[in-house]
Amino acid sequence: MSRRRWIAARVLAAAALALVAGCVTRSMDKPQQGKMVVYPEYYPLTPEKDVDLLFVIDNSNSMGEEQEALAAKFERLIESLRSEKLGKDRPDGPPCTAADRRNCRIPNVRIGVVSSDLGAGNYSLPSCEVSGGGHGKLETTARSAGCPLPKDPWISYTDGLTNVAGGPAGDPVGQVREAFKCIALLGVGGCGFEHQLEAARRALDEKVNPNFLRRDAFLAVVFITDEDDCSALKPQLFDPAQQGITDPLGPLTSFRCTEFGVSCDKNGRAPGVRNGCVPGFDWLHKVEEYGKFFASVKPVGRTFLFAIAGPEGPFEVGLDGPRPILKASCQGQTGNAVPAIRIASVVKSMGERRGYFNRGVDPSGKPVDVNICSNDFAPALRLIGDQLITVMTTQCIPAPPATRLGSLVCAAGDVLTPGTTCKQSCLDKADCVVNEIVGQGTPQEKYTPVDRCPSELFAGEKPDCGASCPCWRIARRSDCDPARSGSPYAIEILRKGDPIKGAVAAVQCAGSVYRWGAPELAEIPQCQ
Repeated sequence: MSRRRWIAARVLAAAALALVAGCVTRSMDKPQQGKMVVYPEYYPLTPEKDVDLLFVIDNSNSMGEEQEALAAKFERLIESLRSEKLGKDRPDGPPCTAADRRNCRIPNVRIGVVSSDLGAGNYSLPSCEVSGGGHGKLETTARSAGCPLPKDPWISYTDGLTNVAGGPAGDPVGQVREAFKCIALLGVGGCGFEHQLEAARRALDEKVNPNFLRRDAFLAVVFITDEDDCSALKPQLFDPAQQGITDPLGPLTSFRCTEFGVSCDKNGRAPGVRNGCVPGFDWLHKVEEYGKFFASVKPVGRTFLFAIAGPEGPFEVGLDGPRPILKASCQGQTGNAVPAIRIASVVKSMGERRGYFNRGVDPSGKPVDVNICSNDFAPALRLIGDQLITVMTTQCIPAPPATRLGSLVCAAGDVLTPGTTCKQSCLDKADCVVNEIVGQGTPQEKYTPVDRCPSELFAGEKPDCGASCPCWRIARRSDCDPARSGSPYAIEILRKGDPIKGAVAAVQCAGSVYRWGAPELAEIPQCQ
């Protein structure tokens, strides 16, 4: 096993163990004073502004309203990607500031759209007549007359220039927005046996969509669907010769994807509530394969998965006449949806900071639940932009940091919760392990441990580290908003000169499971 993969496996294992045990994974002589976990993060040490975005959109016959809802609020994603650190959107335009980012540039993005339609074997089923469906190819068809389209199979924005023909003149970000709306309304003629996970895998295949992925870009995959994944390993699952309730495969409905793709405390076709439902059986591709694939597409820490789908529960089997059906787990103005057990499993396998299933944030950064039945997708789209721009432009610590003994680490005077402030500064007591990676994802990849800075260097604006260079510290940063970033602190590596281009900091810090500002933080001792 390569050093990179070994370290990545160790980091993920440590995080998983900490979540179960409620403590950091290093051996300790004293019990934890608060509920802590190790947060692994990867921070670019040189400016990066490239993001590849893939939208996997369900185009089955129940998705018309949901596609409209996505297109209507796509601007929320674009607006949350704007950053003052990227400069003005237009050289002759109004100023771009942290207080008003409306005129700021967005990262260099490539946006691809792929449908969930990969057909259903060679059976020529209704809505699945085309063998292979869309084959995972990026969609480039205009869905309304005269709307702007990109010149490539993806939408591109690079340093203020786009590949979009048409759209708002002199407004490149607006051209990106309008081009997405032009493509994303895929319609509802797609196969009703959706292959969301397999469609994403094929779309990211260089042989299927050459040159879409850029090696050094971040990657975000977004699933928009009201059904669970039915990526069939055995196309015989769709055999129309079996239709009877007593046939081995049962009636030819989407319940086959449930019966032969999800395992619960009770299985089969009998109506009733199910509990403990997880991906199972072997008719569909194993979700573990997809988890490994998405984690390997880019160097560790550079891939994000998001989903707006049906909630995982309640999970209940009902009857439509004699035929079993999976009942909806949510209902809304845009329709209803069934539990997306397989999709949720893959998204969550990316970890707490890289996988987001049915989650969003309000304008203040407060977490909110969003699913495919929600009336407003804006919070989920805002979260996508927030997370991407945060990891690209800051090194913010994603949770209130902690000492090895589990007490809070903070700077004197900082407001931890309403009515509770930090009594003394102790940022130098943060329990972190830091490595610098050069050549990430290449055969020349190299990890170098970085030592903690002396205590006196944990104050002031980037002090001279002298003989201690390079070393790491935690410092308060104005661009780390606790509501959005998790804490007001960032990891900094002090050095002489600039880091090597493309260098990345691999950081593991102990932190609280409670959000900054949560009442529970007031109960945790400080600086011990």
